[in-house]
Parts: sequence; structure tokens; C-alpha cells
Amino acid sequence: MNETRDFAAWLARLRYNDLPENVVDFAKRFIFDDVGLLLGGALQLGNKALMRDVLAQGEKPESTIPVYGLKTSAPNAALLNGAFICGWDYDAMTKPEVSGAHMSSEFAAALALVERELPDGKEMITAVCAGIEAQARVGSANRPYGWRIYPWHTNTTLGPIAGAVAAGKILNFNEETMENAIAICTHTMGGNYQHMLGWGSSMKRIRCGIGAQAGLRAALLAREGLTGPKEALEGSKGYVETMFWRGDGQPPYGDLGLLTKDFGKLWYTPTFTSKGGGCYCVSAMGSSIEATLALKSRYGFRPEDVESVVIEFNEPGQVASNFSNLGTMLGETPEQRLGTSGWSAQWLIAETILLGKPTIDVQLNNIRPYGRYREIEELSKKISGRGNVEYYKEHFKGRPYPHEAGRVLITLKDGRLLDGEPIPFIGQEMSDGSIYYNTMETLKVKLAEQAPLAGISQHKQDRIIDICYHMKDQKDLLPLIANIVR
Repeated sequence: MNETRDFAAWLARLRYNDLPENVVDFAKRFIFDDVGLLLGGALQLGNKALMRDVLAQGEKPESTIPVYGLKTSAPNAALLNGAFICGWDYDAMTKPEVSGAHMSSEFAAALALVERELPDGKEMITAVCAGIEAQARVGSANRPYGWRIYPWHTNTTLGPIAGAVAAGKILNFNEETMENAIAICTHTMGGNYQHMLGWGSSMKRIRCGIGAQAGLRAALLAREGLTGPKEALEGSKGYVETMFWRGDGQPPYGDLGLLTKDFGKLWYTPTFTSKGGGCYCVSAMGSSIEATLALKSRYGFRPEDVESVVIEFNEPGQVASNFSNLGTMLGETPEQRLGTSGWSAQWLIAETILLGKPTIDVQLNNIRPYGRYREIEELSKKISGRGNVEYYKEHFKGRPYPHEAGRVLITLKDGRLLDGEPIPFIGQEMSDGSIYYNTMETLKVKLAEQAPLAGISQHKQDRIIDICYHMKDQKDLLPLIANIVR
């Protein structure tokens, strides 16, 4: 026992000089990526509605809202920061076998405190690392289901822990206060997967913000002296057990030893990857989109030439993952096929055939009732999915291929069958476990796709890049705040 206490003590004691060079490098990438994602995600329609509600509350103006330059309370800023980062599902994730899944609640919470607490660059890096390590260790302890914590969504079951720990580092918590912050935030968790089955849900994107807000609020309450229960994670009715409540009095499903395993030696931060520009939460779609673009370039077919499209996955379960999310069930109504643009396999491939790579501006300008949404809906009716394990075994013959890969077969009305091999993309795990990681240079490209849409000038983009590249040398981060406002 005492895992929560030991866990919190290590996190409270963690300092920048304790972080290995590769851990710092990855943290800088995630900070840079999240800053860019804030800009594009601020334009998402659901996030604009969320911001209107936040502003209507009229809370203490202490933290700047990215892009818009308006101010709200730190907890509400954390809510908006997280929602903006996940606005288009381009946020960072981990390998499935390394728990933690969705990230960004830690940076969303820490960023909300910049104007209150004036952390320097090293403190921000440390806070982000601590938040990631915290959520990954707690997620890993939830066995056998691991990172998914099914049926709960990780943004609202791990995000509060990441946010509380990151905020605690910015607020310079001691061991006891950090333990209380973690314990308090375990009372704020939830978030089911029903968003996968209903059209138009905004909650998938907002949940990162909910996690950040809950975590920051828990940290602020702990700083005021509120206490949480001891053994909040490992207790018989604590976090690990209640995530998978069995009610049979037997030992928890979780592996509590993973909470405290190899402190200072085992680092989870480098197991995460930022999604490439134009990549999506259901990562197989990145490969399918690239395969579709390659077929269009090679054969020059027109949308009206298409008879049908089939996406073949390397395991049957991926069909459900990519076609059921956000109300995109095969055979359902056009409204359900639309989903919320960014996850629907049918919608994204139809959009690719009609308009090219479905970048943020393409998605934003063609969501119902805008642009060519009717044409996309009609074409989406022709798209289906299936598993074909044998194809991957035979076609690749030992060569690595994109994990959750999506081969694309397009049948034209003249009878031709176009066969598109799944193409790796930045941020995707390969079948051999390797990952084509984003670098700071590739993330500059991702930033450049989003910042102009949000009205961020080239001069401000250059300043953002300089600040993030040299994060450890920043004496304060107020210039970052100034340059993420148009």
C-alpha cells in the first residue's frame, strides 16, 4: 500500500535536472504541438459555443483565451485550452500498450496558470513531463484493459490527474499537497463512449478541457487546504478498483506496482507521439487518406467516376473502430454518416476524393451546412469497410506496415479496380512497433496549416517557433501568451 503517497512524493520532488535529454526533447515537441493545436482548434464550432458560455459567466479575468485575447478565470481558461487543443483530433497519443492514451490536459492546465504564477521555460517543461508521467503510470496500472479504461474515456479519467499534477508543479506543491490534489481530482472523473454512437457530438473534443479544468480546480483546492482520502488510487474503493468495479470482494484488476515502478529510470513521455498534420484520432484513416490521394494522383479519376470504395483493415475489429465512431455506422442516415468531421471514415475518404487532403480549412468549410457537404454525404454512401488479414500477411511479407492500416480499393464505373496500398504517415505506429515521430521541424509544417486560419501573423508564428524551440531558456512565458492572440 501507500502507492498514492509514494507516487505523489516522486512527482513533487521531480525537477528539470532530473529529466533525461530525450524526455525534455519530447516534452518540447508536445508543448509546440499543443500551441499550434490551440490555434486551429479555436475555430471549431463547438469550441466557439463553449467559449460563449465561459464568457457569459463573467469570471475573474486572469488568464488569456488563445486566439481571441479575451480573459477568464484560470480553471475556465484550462477548459478552453484543452478543448481547443483537441478541436480537430490532432492531439498527441501513446502506443496502445503503453497506457496514457490522449494527452494535452497537462499543458492546458499549466498554460492557464502562466499569467498568475509566471513560470519559466524549465518549469513548464517539468510540469508537462510530470503530468504525462502521472497519467501514464495511473493508466498503466489499470489492467487488463490498459490505456482505454473502458468504458470510460481517457480525457476525463486520466486528464484530471495530468492537469492536477502539472498545475501542482507550477504551484510548487510539496509532497502532501500533491497527494491531496491527486486524491481530490479522483472525485471528478467520468465520461462514457456514447459520443461514438450519436451524430454531431461536441463532447469528444471538449473532454480534454474538462480534464484540464478538473485537474486545475483540484490543485487550487488542495492549495487552499482541502484534503482528499488517503490511498486514493490503490484503496479498496479507490481509483483503480472503481474504474472496473466488480463488486465481488476480490483483489483489484489493476497492477498497482506500475504506479511506482522504476522512478527516475522508466519514462513514458517518449512513448507518446504527436499526430501528423491532417491525421486523425482513428489513426488508420491517415493511411487510407494517403492511399486515396496517391490513387487520385496516379489515375486522375473524378468523384463522379466512383462506383464504390472499400477500406480493408489488418484486423476485423478496426472496421468497427473506424466506421462506428461518432455515429458513422454503415447504412445509417446522412446525418449520422457526417458525424463530427474528423473521425468518420466514410466522411473523410469522401472528402478526400472530392476536395483532396482534408486539412482543417477543408473540414471547417465543408461541415454541414457549409460548402460541399451534400456531395460529401452522397459519396460517403458508397464507402464501406472490412477486415482482410491475409492481404497484409501476403502483400507485405514481413515488411512493416502502418498499424491499424487501411488499404483502399476504389471501383470505377468503367469496371476498373484501383488498389491503394496503405501509406505510413507522421505519428503513426508501424506493425513492428516503430513510430515515424514528429520532429520540431515537421511540427512547424503542422503549425503553418493552422495559424493563418486563426489570423496569427507570420511574425507571431516565427516568435512562437523561437520560444518553443528554446523553451528551457525562457525566463518567463508571457511572450508566448502575447503571440497566440491574433
